[in-house]
Amino acid sequence: MSSYGTRSQMSPTVIGQAESVVERVYQAVEHLCTARGDVRARLRGAVMTLLPLQVREFPEHLQGDFDWIRSQSTKYESEWPHEGALDATMRRIKNSTGEKIAKRIFELYSDIQDIRGCPLLEHRHPDD
Repeated sequence: MSSYGTRSQMSPTVIGQAESVVERVYQAVEHLCTARGDVRARLRGAVMTLLPLQVREFPEHLQGDFDWIRSQSTKYESEWPHEGALDATMRRIKNSTGEKIAKRIFELYSDIQDIRGCPLLEHRHPDD
């Protein structure tokens, strides 16, 4: 029986890191897929789910992706005292930018699942 994903090629540390963040990343993807509103409204909820995570919690080769998601989602400061950078950014970005961020969240989830030994269809070998 062949091993699924890249789990057999990963260190226990990388697998542990993937396991520790998978639930929040899954919840972000679920919010993107099932919540109401346009992509920016759904993205806001998804990113709120991810913001408690720290870059160092992700496997090293995925840290740049997570940092990009976080920085792109909070790049604009608010002019209002009770509004955060996430809300200010979601108000200002175009749907096409929101779609790029959403796609990167999904790719992050796919990569984490691959490490965990549960690759999504796009990463499975034909004989799996």
